[in-house]
Amino acid sequence: MLVHALRVLIDGRPLVGNRTGIGVHTAEIARRLGVDPPPLIAAHAPIEDRTGIERCQFRVDRYPFGLLWQQLAMPRIEADVVWGPHGTLPLTSRRPAVVSLHDFTSITMPGRHLLRTILSFNLFIGRSLELADRIAAVSRAVADEAVRGFGVPPGKIEIVPNGVDEFFSPGDEGRQEGDYALSVGTLEPRKGVDDLISVWQSLPPSRPRLILCGDPGWKTRYRSIEGVEVTGFVSRERLRDLYRSAKIFIYPSRYEGFGIPPLEAMACGAPVIATRTGAIADYAEGAALLVDPASPSQLREAIIRLLGDRALRESLRGLGAARALGYRWDESARRMTELLAGAAR
Repeated sequence: MLVHALRVLIDGRPLVGNRTGIGVHTAEIARRLGVDPPPLIAAHAPIEDRTGIERCQFRVDRYPFGLLWQQLAMPRIEADVVWGPHGTLPLTSRRPAVVSLHDFTSITMPGRHLLRTILSFNLFIGRSLELADRIAAVSRAVADEAVRGFGVPPGKIEIVPNGVDEFFSPGDEGRQEGDYALSVGTLEPRKGVDDLISVWQSLPPSRPRLILCGDPGWKTRYRSIEGVEVTGFVSRERLRDLYRSAKIFIYPSRYEGFGIPPLEAMACGAPVIATRTGAIADYAEGAALLVDPASPSQLREAIIRLLGDRALRESLRGLGAARALGYRWDESARRMTELLAGAAR
């Protein structure tokens, strides 16, 4: 699908700095949007990592704060339709618009977010949902929250899930299983990292090492823990290698709108343990071990079971990789292209 003469403006703030979560979603869809000319990604600061989005156009209007840029500078940029990848819009803009919803945790869990995150989302989300012509939710769970919490008409919402592409794949069949467990995500309490570390330290000394990958987040304090390696943010290539060779992958998040890392891990053939939250059960049920959020006892039991059962690990490697084939960024971008074109009409 290619829509001609459609000028799409993308709020590029999620792409400033390291690409995580919403930044991955923004980049993977932006690179695949079926529009001509290529979309314009605008932001308040330079976007240094343009991997995969080189065909897009870029614009920087320097502002000290991204929120000021969104509300003051973005409305002056010409476009036929605007895409707000993280839910909010410039409130003075009257251009057709689509917003994406990933979660509402800054509202439901304000104590687990920085103040600037709360202000930039909570004060603008209600009006933005009213202004948006269409809304793209990454999961049915998030769509239901929008309907219940903000009275959004269900017909205004389309499910546009996250995905993976062929980059994340199992690789060589002869790859050796490493002697480590892996967890990926922003390192903060909401992601269940405290639960995981506590459980890990309770395991017998014969346990493998645990690798935590991700940027430091709110109230980060994960350093110098025996048997735990904290890498910080890693490149996409390094992350794929870690997924492929992990003995097990663990995602203990307390809450997710979607949850990209377990899907990436499954696509790379890692045997996955994850919490049943967001869209994780939608794409992982039967292809991973799922536990209840905030249940360290269930998490511990699943880890012990998977570490001790090589046949189960091999089974989940195949089941996970096959399941992940059903979640592709190409399809998500196709749906987003239709939403943007429909909003512009």
